[in-house]
Amino acid sequence: MDQRAGTGQMLAPLLAALLAPLLALLLVSCDGAKRQQQQAAELRQRQLTALLSRCRSQQATVRQQVESLASSKARLSRLSLQTYIPLQRPLAPDPELLARFTREDQELELERHGQALERWRQADRAGKRRWQEQQQARRGALTAGREQALAELSRLGVAPTAEARAAWSSCDQAQLEALKSAQAGLVLKRGR
Repeated sequence: MDQRAGTGQMLAPLLAALLAPLLALLLVSCDGAKRQQQQAAELRQRQLTALLSRCRSQQATVRQQVESLASSKARLSRLSLQTYIPLQRPLAPDPELLARFTREDQELELERHGQALERWRQADRAGKRRWQEQQQARRGALTAGREQALAELSRLGVAPTAEARAAWSSCDQAQLEALKSAQAGLVLKRGR
């Protein structure tokens, strides 16, 4: 047992000499982690301040584009609900009135009605075709307006979501911060 006690006494100063630098290193690394966390928090705050400043400087333009986008979408929706209203069909000859006519006059009246029906069909087809062309032109113009507003918002750095448009329109700090965090999360997921 004496030999073990002697070995233990010899190891004690050696262990103390090794533990002191390990403890110091551990304390320094804890301090370093705290410092890194603090620096990361300061960086996030600077980024958020810069984001708020940028948001405020372009808020009027963002609002204008958001309104243009909403208007285009609403008008496109209303346009899709519209239907063609056909021309009024010519009335058929009154059977009681026809009964008073001679057979030749009845045939002539029915022939006139048939011709009027054919003219109506042609005019209605042409009217429907013009209406459809006008609808297509309106749809194209509204779609172009919508795409232009989306492109302008994208150029301003606004993501193509309703949440992003709301955050950038109001420059609300909490909404912008949540949006920034969500975008950072998407970037991390894509990187995997």
